[in-house]
Amino acid sequence: MGGGPGLRRLLAAVLVFTAGIGLTWTVVTIAPAMPQPAAVQPVTPTTPTATTPAGPSAASPSPPITTAPAPTTAIISAQAPEKAAAVAATVQQAMHAALPSARVSFEVYDRQTATVLTSQNQDQQFAAMSVVKLLIALDSLARNDWAVPGGAAQQQLHQILADSDDDIADDMWNAAGGPALVTRMVKLLGLTGTEPPVDPTEWGDTLITAQDMVTIYRYITDQLPTADRVLLITALSDTPRYAADGFDQYFGIPNGLPQPTCATKQGWGTSGSDAVMNSTGLVGKDSRYVVVVLASASENSYSKVPSTVTAGASALQDLIRGSS
Repeated sequence: MGGGPGLRRLLAAVLVFTAGIGLTWTVVTIAPAMPQPAAVQPVTPTTPTATTPAGPSAASPSPPITTAPAPTTAIISAQAPEKAAAVAATVQQAMHAALPSARVSFEVYDRQTATVLTSQNQDQQFAAMSVVKLLIALDSLARNDWAVPGGAAQQQLHQILADSDDDIADDMWNAAGGPALVTRMVKLLGLTGTEPPVDPTEWGDTLITAQDMVTIYRYITDQLPTADRVLLITALSDTPRYAADGFDQYFGIPNGLPQPTCATKQGWGTSGSDAVMNSTGLVGKDSRYVVVVLASASENSYSKVPSTVTAGASALQDLIRGSS
């Protein structure tokens, strides 16, 4: 789910893109990439070429909380920038066909080639809903010097991600200082558009961007010590159809981009007068693609937003197949 204490709301996610077209390659600023420490093995066989800020290593488990590094650049769809723009237009058209009033954002990143394949409105902010549970889990591990917890604590991390358990999220959010954990993660990961909620009790109102979500997943796949990475991706790969609050989590990526290998974190609910649905995750063999699709609309369109996100994810199928 995606609200906070006393608020069990539903919403979904959308994925963004801003692509330049022309006869020459278009360079776009993306969320900072993170170099792979020697002690951590990459999930994919091909290590991305983009330069990235240092992450935790097995030899030095406690990462420094520093000022966000300057963003680096990556080529959007190096083989054909015009294709990236065409895909973005197709995705937006599909989403607006499902719900014309929807505000949408998406980004697809290929970890093997270190390129943004397509994106639109990737720097626009959306309420995170339950997607913020990724930051809650990461902060919990960081405060434990990246040592994987055992017993009940490990089970809670699994449930907060796979089952999207709001009660566990409430407890972990409060124990970590609420908004302070978002601030810590922004500094650690170098996020540029993520902000704590105005109401410190409403973790679902944390603001995120599609671009920052790509950065978060790249940190998980390429920077975490192996045991932490396996713990989180296993939980994300074990998402049941129905969440702890009974909401159907199979919208967006699970329905629109069905893959043999998929690890997702969904978000749903209301923020103010808006219905929000977010679908984020890793798609393909060796978690090659990071896919983020975010959407919001007026609260009276709540029931239509999940299918809007699914329409956007479905429109990405040819892009994913064509890049594999």
